[in-house]
Amino acid sequence: MSGKQGLTQKAAGLTTVAGEVTVDTTTPLNTIDGWRVATITDVTANDSDKSFTVPASTERHILGIWVEYTSTATVGDRQLVIEIQIAGPDVTAQWARAGLVQAASLIYYYEFAPGLADLTAVRDTDYLTTPIPTTSVLKAADILRVYDNNAVAVAADDMIVHIQHADRSV
Repeated sequence: MSGKQGLTQKAAGLTTVAGEVTVDTTTPLNTIDGWRVATITDVTANDSDKSFTVPASTERHILGIWVEYTSTATVGDRQLVIEIQIAGPDVTAQWARAGLVQAASLIYYYEFAPGLADLTAVRDTDYLTTPIPTTSVLKAADILRVYDNNAVAVAADDMIVHIQHADRSV
């Protein structure tokens, strides 16, 4: 970069930055896009199939999903899935399937987020990570579903879900 560093005032309302870029300061660019970070939590017991709908006039970027899954003594292998649906419900994507199954009478802690390792065995006896796409933005009325795809004990297993997300109005 050549020329003077910093700001140099030019004609009314025009500013040159570092001698190279001229900006009309009377109508500045909007540099705030309005994303708000929040967390959705569902702690309803006896439910291993949970759905979360994006509100009207909203785009939702999923930052991470934390699941605490307690399986009952009912025999069977549970496998957690993160699925995206549109009205119908029509499946448009499966962002993730946990890299292993969970047997009866166990508590596992799952973390789904961009950039995580895709573990195929639990760490420290009960912790598993699975990546989701980095472009995880949902539109209004899309449904994010977290569930046991084997439906072993849907109305008996306990699944606590925390979804950290960023929303913006559209």
